[in-house]
Amino acid sequence: MSLFPSIDRFSPSRAETLAAPPRRSPLAQRLIRVMFGCYLAVAVALTAIQMGLEYRSASEALTANVVALQRTFSPGLADAMWRFNTEVVEGILSGMREIPILTGVEVRDEAGQRVRAFGSALADPGTPPDGALGTALASLFDAPFQRTFELTHVDENGAHHAIGSWTVYSNHALVLDQLKRTVVIILINSAIKSLMLLVIFYVVIQRMVGRPLAEMSAFVQEIDADNLGTRPLVVAAGGRHELHALASTLNRMARRLGHAFEENARLLDNMRDLTSTLQAKVGERTQELKLLAETDLLTGLANRRKLDEELGREIAFTGRARVPLSIILGDIDRFKSINDRHGHKAGDKVLAIFAEVLRDRQRPADTIGRWGGEEFMLICPGSALEPAVEFAEAIRSAIEATSFPVAGRQTCSFGVATLQPGETADELVARADAALYAGKRNGRNRVEASRPGGSA
Repeated sequence: MSLFPSIDRFSPSRAETLAAPPRRSPLAQRLIRVMFGCYLAVAVALTAIQMGLEYRSASEALTANVVALQRTFSPGLADAMWRFNTEVVEGILSGMREIPILTGVEVRDEAGQRVRAFGSALADPGTPPDGALGTALASLFDAPFQRTFELTHVDENGAHHAIGSWTVYSNHALVLDQLKRTVVIILINSAIKSLMLLVIFYVVIQRMVGRPLAEMSAFVQEIDADNLGTRPLVVAAGGRHELHALASTLNRMARRLGHAFEENARLLDNMRDLTSTLQAKVGERTQELKLLAETDLLTGLANRRKLDEELGREIAFTGRARVPLSIILGDIDRFKSINDRHGHKAGDKVLAIFAEVLRDRQRPADTIGRWGGEEFMLICPGSALEPAVEFAEAIRSAIEATSFPVAGRQTCSFGVATLQPGETADELVARADAALYAGKRNGRNRVEASRPGGSA
């Protein structure tokens, strides 16, 4: 890890490895979609309003034309009904069949009896406009209506005689057939305008916004330590506007970055050796600190923290590999009296020599450390209980044969325990500690083992 991240971030190697930004939708295309979408919404709304007004106007005209039929046909029908001339009535209705705005006509006498009729407002609403669209619209706008006109005869004395009535039937859906051509023209006109505006939007926005932004994006993506400031950005869009100002700002930024890269390159050349040296010293110091954190300063053996780590690791390995694991706890008999009689320096010397005896008999797989005070621990991977007891007995004999400065000959006691299935580190240490103190109670200068069944 570099000691100078603020310098390394400007180095050419880092600039060359910068990942390209994720691809996004071009701004020009988004502008075109938004503007054209807004235009389409407005165009559709205005077209709908225009068609609604056309439909309303045509419906009113249809109603007026139906009402106007009274002035045209009422006199003839009244005269024919007065003379009981049904053939004339039939002839008049035959002519009315050709009127496209009618879906039916019915003539009744003064008693309300039907004289002649054709069509039906309810059963035959007329012929809908051609095509699926016309059928759908006719169903949507289906609104039949009727108008009834009284038939009255005026005699030579000026008296009025009611002789019947006639009813015309029509439907507002017929208006759609009349509006079909108008609607088609409106739709074609709107489609042409929309297409032309889309082309205009695309060309103008692409030239004024899309192309300059694409040039700026490509310019920024190509910036690295090798070409900063060598090729200025030139916006092809005509005129002088905000995009030109942005291009000038990008060019100034690129020049400043180029100068910064050059300065940082010089700093890197001066700092590389120092960085390498400092990293080596930091590594050495880290190892020293780690060793100090795991070593007992008096004896040079592993301290309790290191013993806890090693014991936990060996227990985990033993569970996987199914091999035995034993630990030995030992301390110097009557060590307190040594401190009281000869002083703590003499006691420390005894501990140091005791540790040296342990170190001289340490096997390659063993871990030896100071558990606390005058108590020491030996972790013996691969050793069953009996071999561990024999090993502890050999150490006890060596201590007994050693002459300590000032303190003379001393003895020690040991407690041995072998890991049982499912047992934790604390439980294992507790059994070894119990065996050690059993040795103290049984006369000291001896090795006691914690055996299955609880015996020591």
